[in-house]
Amino acid sequence: MRLKKIIKVILSQPPRVILQKCLRLIQRQWQSNIVQKLDFFRPTYTRNFSRTAVPLGTFLKRISMNSQIIDPEQTLSLADLYLNHTFDLLGSGWLQVRHGMDCPGLEGYRYSMGPAHKIDPQGTWLNHRINSSNKACSKKIWRIVSRDYIPIDWQLDFKSGYRWQEKKPASHCYPSPLPGVDIKVPWELSRMQHLPQLAWAYGLTSQGEEGTQPPEVYSNEFRNEILDFIAANPPRFGVNWHCPMDVGIRVSNWLLAYDLFKAQGASFDPEFEQVFQNSIYDHGLHIIQKLEWDPNTRSNHYLADIVGLLFVSAYLPRSPETDTWLAFSIQELIGIMEEQFHPDGSNFEGSICYHRLSAEMMLYATALILGLPDNKREALQRYHPISLFPGLKLQKAPLPFFPVPGLDQTSPLPPAHFEKLERIADFTRAVMKPNGQAMQIGDNDSGRFLKLHPKFHKAELNEIHALYQNLHAYTEPEFITQYWVEDHLNHSHLVQAIDALFKKQADSPKRVDIEARIVRNLAGGTTLPSFNTKALRFHPTFSTDSSWDEGKRKLDELSHEQCNTYEIFSHEHNLKSRLEYLCFPNFGLYLMISPKMFLSIRCGPVGQNGNGGHAHNDALSIELQMDGIDRISDPGSYLYTPLPETRNAYRSIMAHFAPYVDQQEPNPIGPSLFQMADRAQAQCLYFGEKGFIGMHRGYSSPVYRLIQVEEEKLIIKDGIDGPEKLVPLDPLNPSNGLPFSNGYGVRFY
Repeated sequence: MRLKKIIKVILSQPPRVILQKCLRLIQRQWQSNIVQKLDFFRPTYTRNFSRTAVPLGTFLKRISMNSQIIDPEQTLSLADLYLNHTFDLLGSGWLQVRHGMDCPGLEGYRYSMGPAHKIDPQGTWLNHRINSSNKACSKKIWRIVSRDYIPIDWQLDFKSGYRWQEKKPASHCYPSPLPGVDIKVPWELSRMQHLPQLAWAYGLTSQGEEGTQPPEVYSNEFRNEILDFIAANPPRFGVNWHCPMDVGIRVSNWLLAYDLFKAQGASFDPEFEQVFQNSIYDHGLHIIQKLEWDPNTRSNHYLADIVGLLFVSAYLPRSPETDTWLAFSIQELIGIMEEQFHPDGSNFEGSICYHRLSAEMMLYATALILGLPDNKREALQRYHPISLFPGLKLQKAPLPFFPVPGLDQTSPLPPAHFEKLERIADFTRAVMKPNGQAMQIGDNDSGRFLKLHPKFHKAELNEIHALYQNLHAYTEPEFITQYWVEDHLNHSHLVQAIDALFKKQADSPKRVDIEARIVRNLAGGTTLPSFNTKALRFHPTFSTDSSWDEGKRKLDELSHEQCNTYEIFSHEHNLKSRLEYLCFPNFGLYLMISPKMFLSIRCGPVGQNGNGGHAHNDALSIELQMDGIDRISDPGSYLYTPLPETRNAYRSIMAHFAPYVDQQEPNPIGPSLFQMADRAQAQCLYFGEKGFIGMHRGYSSPVYRLIQVEEEKLIIKDGIDGPEKLVPLDPLNPSNGLPFSNGYGVRFY
């Protein structure tokens, strides 16, 4: 069955694309086979890169810690959890991750593959885990870990209990070896996005915050976790070197957390510094050799590769190799901004939450480039060009520099890059509801680039049992005194950080978010003048009276049996008071927003240039918040590969409040979990002060949806111009009973 699905996916591609992918696969496989054979006879660790006396670069300045900058209670509570190696990732609930732990299981699937063993300071416990060529290096690194440190099991899916192996080549660590197994769990843990909280805790304690541990407790934990990971995860072996995207995100988090510690006055021993710098180089080398580049669709994975390579080359000392990496990453970042972000500021992934992920990467990369010191800027004039494989080359030196708009300085980033970055904030600002949470369109895997100060709130355990369907049997570790719940749909940090870069918060009475301060730090204090970008209110091609009249006429001509009409009443009325209309036609999103209502309408392409890897069958679907209450919500994603049927249920048209024909999907849900052809071709016929009219052709007959806003109610009329019959929708059960998921692996009753 697996082979049949693979063949179906291959045959669904055009012949030219199949040929290109086959040639590229053969080339990569040939290179990979050679490297893998050599890896079993020689260490894959770099051992001599950091013999140079030049230390890692730093970009951040000391930030004064106070309650106006950072929440001490949240920060110190989370830091205590991380000191105990306790994590809540992808809906797991707070679990202490260690070798030999009992895992709770996922939807009835539970494995026991991580036996406990005695940890010794000499590293003999690694003998049966690490492959022979890396064993000596691994044990040598482990010996400088503090003796009282208890290691984390980095290879474990601590939800299902399945465990990958450190000694297996990364390319052989398959994502879905058994039902219910989720490779994203060890990947998410190994991104190590919790490390900044340890740095903030170090800053708080060093400035005299009461009720905390000594500062060195936090810096030692950072040191030991890094060494633990490096010792137990030799390059190119184990699950955490399988995906270059995660390698790029991990190394960026390492470097920024390290910079935060140094900015707060922390220092580390020379042995750690050498091992750390060597591993940073190993991460960069792995990325450049495993770039997730595709001639047709370069997704957020490729963006993460490039941004990770940028961080590595910006922080490492200059060398001919790192100079080339720096120039290449900047060149590619410019192209990615043009390719993956639309003129309206939205992202081509076709997902609101993937827009956040990609926007975070683009923002921090932009700030880092603005803040490059003179010697790194000089590197962009003298690097050696490279050709990695067909279609991907670094242009000859030098990289062109452009005047930065409104400032007396130059940058390798063109002015259009900055203007589009500001539009990215406009899009993010528009998709957030009055309660601060973003709506959901497409996939949401809780993916973030950096979590410098994520939004949490406290809850009691009985609330967790009642609220989260997948945690109804959860029992918390004894040392947890407060249960912290992360708000995965809060995107406000992104808006604040981009606004801060464009001087939009200079006169604001609101406190500046910590991420905004870090962005300014990375940018070397540079702030850009605003381009005064704004979201479109209307679009001239579909906001004329004739467009409304023509669309309404088509619906009026349909019989009663061909239509369904819904009226959703407001308890407080005044829906039209101060009603705004915003549209993002490149993404396919239309918004009607007033103090009493937030209405979003999805009507556009599936994303990824037609691949639809993170799209859902949501043509003409809506989200509605009325009178401050979510009346209709997109149910989210819940899971990807562990349970394919569940993934497809959340992608289905039946999970969305949209017109549909029974047992049919407007876009076919094929064998690939990350592909969706755009058969529907949804298009907006009218959007303006009279309302909205859209249509799609996902069935054999055209389907229409008309929406009008009146003072006391919202009117929705659906129709199909053919013999099929639309299924009546239930506004009280808009997702056909699927539990709501506000982040990957989290489900509400």
